[in-house]
Amino acid sequence: MSAAVMFHPPKHQIQRFVEGELSAGMSVALSAHMEFCADCRRTAGAAEAELVAQWNAKEALQSPADLTGILDAITQQPQERANTPSTPVSRKLVVDDQVISLPRVLAQIASAGLNWKTVSNGIRSAKVDLDTDTTCEFIHMQPGSKAPQHSHRGNEVMLVLDGKFSDEMGEYGASDFVIRDPAHRHQPRTETGCICFSVLDSPLVFTEGWLRLWNPIGLALFQLTRWRRRKLI
Repeated sequence: MSAAVMFHPPKHQIQRFVEGELSAGMSVALSAHMEFCADCRRTAGAAEAELVAQWNAKEALQSPADLTGILDAITQQPQERANTPSTPVSRKLVVDDQVISLPRVLAQIASAGLNWKTVSNGIRSAKVDLDTDTTCEFIHMQPGSKAPQHSHRGNEVMLVLDGKFSDEMGEYGASDFVIRDPAHRHQPRTETGCICFSVLDSPLVFTEGWLRLWNPIGLALFQLTRWRRRKLI
């Protein structure tokens, strides 16, 4: 595959995004990709228009009494005051000596501060807490680095923000939305370096070397973290 090919979320995932059925982490990744991608914005716009048409059709079937009840319920809700304009969030992310421009939704998340930690040789990550169902993180791969070979218990999304990486199935550049699931085993690597945003709904399954011993521990930690987040809600 050529690096010039853009990889997109499938149409059914965009539909679920529009309907509000995705986790916050997956929604953030998809929203960030759509800021890069006019085609996916048009797909989402068409899905939104269809939902509005369906809503209007249902509303037209409501009796006047039903509509009066709906309007009364709306007008009785407490009114919010207008928000005071906030300081614009910087869209620049500095990693080592590299400066990249982030999509707005990721810039807002990164503005709270990122705590980078080394996860393997030449690879660092900064986790962000977005919901109870996913693990989300910024990933920085230095030139010449590669991740351990792994497969998946669930779904993984990698949104490339800068640079390029490749695996057994292709090469991916800035704005590409790469999806992997339990059918895939791969080993991401980069010659030039890259920065990505990753979303996992289940922990990885390492398939080589001593890291395979980490799999049951990683699963237990993922489940414990999810339980703790849900207890805080």
